[in-house]
Amino acid sequence: MIMKVWLYYRLSRDEDAELNSLNNQRNILVEYANANNHEIVGESFDDNVSGMHFNREGISKIYEQVENKAIDAIIVKDLSRLGRHRTQTAMFIDYLREHDVRVLSVTENIDTSNEDDDLMIGFKGIFNDMYARDISKKIRAGYKQKQKNGIVITVPLGYFKDKNTNEIVIVEEEAEIVRKIFDLYLLGYGLKAIAKKLNDEGIKSPQYYQNKMYNKKLPSNKPEITGRYLWVNTTVKRILQNEFYIGTVTCHKTYTSKINHIRKALPEDEQFKHENFAPAIISKDKWEQVQFLLSSKRSNNVRASSSNPCHRYTGLIECGDCGCTFVCKKRKWKDKPDRIEYNCNGYHRYGKEHCTAHRIDEEYLDKLIYNELMSIKDEALSNYKSIESDVKKWMSNKGTVTNKLKQLNTSLEQRKSDQKKILLERIRDREHADIYTEMLEKCESDIQKLEYEIKSIQDYNSTIKKRKAEMKDSVQIIEEIIKEGAISDANLRLLVDKIIIFEKGKKLKIKIKLNAKFRKHKDCYDENGNLTESTFTA
Repeated sequence: MIMKVWLYYRLSRDEDAELNSLNNQRNILVEYANANNHEIVGESFDDNVSGMHFNREGISKIYEQVENKAIDAIIVKDLSRLGRHRTQTAMFIDYLREHDVRVLSVTENIDTSNEDDDLMIGFKGIFNDMYARDISKKIRAGYKQKQKNGIVITVPLGYFKDKNTNEIVIVEEEAEIVRKIFDLYLLGYGLKAIAKKLNDEGIKSPQYYQNKMYNKKLPSNKPEITGRYLWVNTTVKRILQNEFYIGTVTCHKTYTSKINHIRKALPEDEQFKHENFAPAIISKDKWEQVQFLLSSKRSNNVRASSSNPCHRYTGLIECGDCGCTFVCKKRKWKDKPDRIEYNCNGYHRYGKEHCTAHRIDEEYLDKLIYNELMSIKDEALSNYKSIESDVKKWMSNKGTVTNKLKQLNTSLEQRKSDQKKILLERIRDREHADIYTEMLEKCESDIQKLEYEIKSIQDYNSTIKKRKAEMKDSVQIIEEIIKEGAISDANLRLLVDKIIIFEKGKKLKIKIKLNAKFRKHKDCYDENGNLTESTFTA
């Protein structure tokens, strides 16, 4: 009987390409079919594909032939070519049996229609599965070691990697594009607005430079428009989030199962971070500012237009009466400069029956935030001077403090000795155990107080010096923020968490929540914008 057979052959990455080449496998199958007078009705193959899953193009073609009842058997070099996952391979063979299609293994002399071969098919499935898992484990272990060493296959826009020396250098033409993207984002431009600006200026996307530097061409199945190398917002976001631009490489961030091809994110303690791995294009401070802004804009639902930066206080102001955010309005007069003000969106959308305008000028808000920072700076300077005074007192009383420390240590040793004696007495005199227990509790309390006092004195010197350094750094940071007489958009969002505005009668009550643990500040203004009340709480 002449059978209609289908030839299937497969080669995976972990196999010897020379020994198990696709041509060699095909020749073996053709010779077997001709020797047994089988009619070859077609063939399919998979190249560089794992046998641990059945989501393969060559297998899909077999399904089509089986459903069309076009074949009687499938010829493979051995069962491992069909698949290595023992469960999925067994299920596929059962599917073929239900449709009266046999699998013929040439080198193993196995026919799935022969019941005597069932035991051998089961053993082969186990061996093939274990082999694939063992190879996968070895490959992952080798790649993981490379990740520990900081492997970098392809460097991002702005860098060039020498394949011979593995040296990574900055390409200034590309680096300027990266710096421009970070600067635009800090100026308030959104992702889409940055992409549009770059496209309008004729700046090519990273794919263009990959082609230019490494001759990496776009896939042939991409649409014509991709060849124009245009920017999109996702490309801009990837650049803004890439730690490589501060010289840090993080490997082993995700893990993909070789069996079910499911990708999982790994926790930070399992990742491999290599700082100062490459020269930095962006300073760490600027990069951290951008990460904070990306996070805060997402949480505050800030949306910039497609061509202009967002307004300074967008997403930061909230109505204390109805809970809506504020919208920005640009007021224009013939003889006066344009005025930017913010109104309650509840009033804007639903009318005065449900809320009031809560109208406030951007200049007033700028002045308020600036004055608050100046007040914080003055208070920080005052605290710094107070700490300096405490240091001087500490140094002048150092001899007295040393004597006190000795006395406390002596008292501590005495109370510990008393504790031991009381414990022994309680064991001897069980009738009065309750009295001794009270004495022990009092003794334990005294010991804890003495230990705390000793530790406080010992730590005072290092603590006060640390606090002094922190206060100095705080003053320098504030001075850097306000050195130009105004607060930048980026610093504004770093400092301010939320501004809540209430309106009572014709007065506004403003609450400012800062991202740092500063004082709470409340100001009240009349309808003309004049300050009527200002209060501070620690």
